[in-house]
Amino acid sequence: MILERAKITGVILAGGRARRMGGEDKGLIRFKGRPLASYALEALDSVAAHILINANRNRDAYARFGYPVISDQTDTFDGPLAGLLSAMRAAETPYVLTVPCDSPLVTGRLLERLCRVMQETGAELCAAHDGERLHPVFLLAERRLADSLERYLAGGQRKIDLWLEQHRLALVDFSDHPELFANVNTPGELAALEGMETADATAAAPIDLQANPYDIRMTNAGRASCYAATALDEYGERRELELAGERALTVYVDKYEIVTLMTIGTHPELLTLGYLRNQGFIENIADIRSVQVDWETEAVAVTTRLTEHAFLERLGSRTVTTGCGQGTVFGRLMDQLREIRVPKVTVRQSEIYGVFNALRDYNEVYKRAGAVHGCALCKDGKIEIFVEDVGRHNAVDAIAGYMWLTGMEGGDKIFYTTGRLTSEMVIKVTQMGIPVLLSRSGATHMGFELARQAGVTMLARAKGRHFLVLNGGENIVFDVPLPKRPSPETTDD
Repeated sequence: MILERAKITGVILAGGRARRMGGEDKGLIRFKGRPLASYALEALDSVAAHILINANRNRDAYARFGYPVISDQTDTFDGPLAGLLSAMRAAETPYVLTVPCDSPLVTGRLLERLCRVMQETGAELCAAHDGERLHPVFLLAERRLADSLERYLAGGQRKIDLWLEQHRLALVDFSDHPELFANVNTPGELAALEGMETADATAAAPIDLQANPYDIRMTNAGRASCYAATALDEYGERRELELAGERALTVYVDKYEIVTLMTIGTHPELLTLGYLRNQGFIENIADIRSVQVDWETEAVAVTTRLTEHAFLERLGSRTVTTGCGQGTVFGRLMDQLREIRVPKVTVRQSEIYGVFNALRDYNEVYKRAGAVHGCALCKDGKIEIFVEDVGRHNAVDAIAGYMWLTGMEGGDKIFYTTGRLTSEMVIKVTQMGIPVLLSRSGATHMGFELARQAGVTMLARAKGRHFLVLNGGENIVFDVPLPKRPSPETTDD
């Protein structure tokens, strides 16, 4: 059994001076395109229902991750124990789980091991050990130990190992994965880690949201994609598994409530932008001032430069679609679609097969937990961006948000989805200006009719070497020799 997620508050320890990094705030340093702290946040989210960030500098920058920021109770930078004490005082759960901000290889599965040992042993503290040395800042602690820790610090003590030894401590064996504790203390260590493979990064935003070209003030609050669970199989035996995340996110624009989306939560800012664009709520991205996600309230607040809110009229006209997770189309977009035509392009059969091959490295959440759809934006047989979500319309909207924020054109792209080719899917792809729509599933009649109307080349039932071109067959260049089709078997009467 594993300790329940609801009983744990996760804490990012980012309160140090980082002298060996020249004083640069380590949690905000970029590692493979993301702030270092974002990796620890993703790992914590898979095991902790609540998250705090302990930081003594750059509090506003850390707040953009979408979690509460707490500081040490003193201004003397007293080390990780001071951050732990502040977290214990701020948390309301029985347990507090700390992770340093500068260890980008940490994973949710590593932290699950700490939670499991705590549950099984009844220890007061669980700390990671890699077989050679202790890693005490990877620590799961009972919150009720706060008074003990406060007395220890008041006595002038700072060594974390000595405080741990005063309580029932369980050392959790990680000798099978000592590399996960690699951290960044110097520029040289950062460069060395850049050459290593990082853990699952499904919550990573595909671009630097906080350095976007429109100077939109944005959080970077992607959550973990999967969560640990326990089940009984058909033999009555207990099995550990993972479940895909799902959470509510209510969208507000200038304090007007627009919609509540059910999402996996890995790209909430891009999902919000794409939704507002695809539904026609905001036409010009330059009108957006900020996109701020707050998971504590399960809301995203969008502020704009608009003086009039014409989009309010759209809220009275909606069509509930057949999209997985129940999509909604506002404001008579069906009528507007009649005026849109996508560019006419040719697509090589070899390019389609190239997309199939490239996709083998994706679908990470589906492989781990199932229960999600995936969508990809492709060019020249390569994947530009891949997004998974509990509803395919959310995955489409997140990609639309990515394109909108980066100014990317869709005229030379292929859009891939694991879901059905419904009217909603064709509408959104057409709005994005993408001329080719590819799915491993089938199509609805309305989706087919809308593809014909807009000029979208539609390929369905695509898997392996097989596909069916439902619309735009004249745009396909068949450049791959295939084995001769087997003749139908005949039998004598």
